[in-house]
Formats: sequence, structure tokens, C-alpha cells
Amino acid sequence: MHSFLVVVMAWGWEPSTPEIRQVQTPRYIQATLVEMSASAPEPAQQEQSNVIDMRERQRERERQEAERQRQQEAERQRQQQREREQREREQREREARERREREAQAQAQREREERERQERERQAREAREREARQRLDDAMAREEEFLDAQRAQTLAQSYVGQIAARIEQNWSRPPSARRDMEVELLIQLVPTGRVVNVTVTRSSGDAAFDRSAEQAVNRVERFTEVQDMPTDLFERQFRQLRLVFKPEDLRL
Repeated sequence: MHSFLVVVMAWGWEPSTPEIRQVQTPRYIQATLVEMSASAPEPAQQEQSNVIDMRERQRERERQEAERQRQQEAERQRQQQREREQREREQREREARERREREAQAQAQREREERERQERERQAREAREREARQRLDDAMAREEEFLDAQRAQTLAQSYVGQIAARIEQNWSRPPSARRDMEVELLIQLVPTGRVVNVTVTRSSGDAAFDRSAEQAVNRVERFTEVQDMPTDLFERQFRQLRLVFKPEDLRL
């Protein structure tokens, strides 16, 4: 602008001479301020500007994309953290549930074992009690059998004594009888007391002595004493009765 004014002013002035010139009234220079607009950029500058704009937009897109990815990564990490916390919570709950189940099973096992132990103790106690009762019953039964045997033996001896007395009344010892002689007879009876058979089971060595003992039994013929005898006692000891004859004694 200043250059323009200088050109205009120089154009309106004439060079001074040593000659005397007539003084003229200077012209007024009418200057108008013209608004200067930016000149259109050169094509190279425009292309460079476009490249810069594109780079700026690219950087902005990249920045936005990076920000988006950063947010996505942050969200992904938060999601992973939530999932990890959820898995850990579920794991803790599962472990706690399994622990409770194991404790419940262990408690049930202990209770079952305790019941089984008590049942075994009860069975063992009952077995010992049964065994003790059985031993007592056996002992009492043996005692009763012994007493019965004693009573039966006493009763049997009583009947044997009566039978021996009857036979002795009918026994005539032969002259050949000696103190060391003895003969054993097997006498077979029936419940009425009748003698059905007499057999020498062990001889004295003296036929007369043996025959005298047989004759003494046959002379009695019937032992009425056994008619009132208990049947079981007769069957056990008197259906076949063994008697030993000695010159000085007569005993079973």
C-alpha cells in the first residue's frame, strides 16, 4: 500500500530545474482504500494444504479410533474383571457348597458309624447275656439231670435191693461155693415183673454155683416190685438187669 502511494506521488511530480518555474497549485490525490483480499493460493500450496488437512483428519480419525479402541479395551478388561470376579464368586460358592456337602456327608458317616457301633455293642451285649443265660440254663439242666439221676439211682437201688432180697430168699448156695466165687447174670423182665430169661454172662468157674444162681431167679418167677416203677426207669435199668452173685453177698 505504501509502495503504491509512493509511486503515485512520484508520478505527479516533475523533476526540478534551475530554471525559475511558475508555482502551481498541487493536485489533490484522491486515494481510495481498497480492501485487499487474499489472493488465491497457488496449486502447489492448495495441494499441500489439502494434504495437511487430510493428515489432520487422518490423525483425528486415528485418535478417535485409538480412543474408541482404548475404551473398548477398557470395557473388555472391565468385562473380563467382572467375569473373573463372577467366576471367583461362583468358585467360592461352589467350594463352600462342596465343603458343606462334605461336612454333611462326614457327619452322616460319623452318625452311621456311631449307630453301627452301638448296634454291634447291643448285639454283643445281648449275645453275652444269651450265652450267660444259656450257661446258667445248662448248668441248671445238668444239676437237674444230676439230681434226677441221683433220685433215679436211689430209687433204682431201692428196687434192686427189693429184687435182690427176693432172689436171696430163694438162693441155696451149693457146698462147693467159696468166698472168691462170683457169677454175673443177665435177667430179662417185662413191665409186669415176670422173668422171661436168665443168662449167665460171666461164669464163676463152678457150674453148680452158676446153676444155683439161675435157679434162685427162676424160683421167684415174677418181681411184683417193678409194677409200680416209673416206666422210664424200668426201660433204662430193669428191662435187662445185671446181678452179681457172691457167696457172702449179692449186689448190683
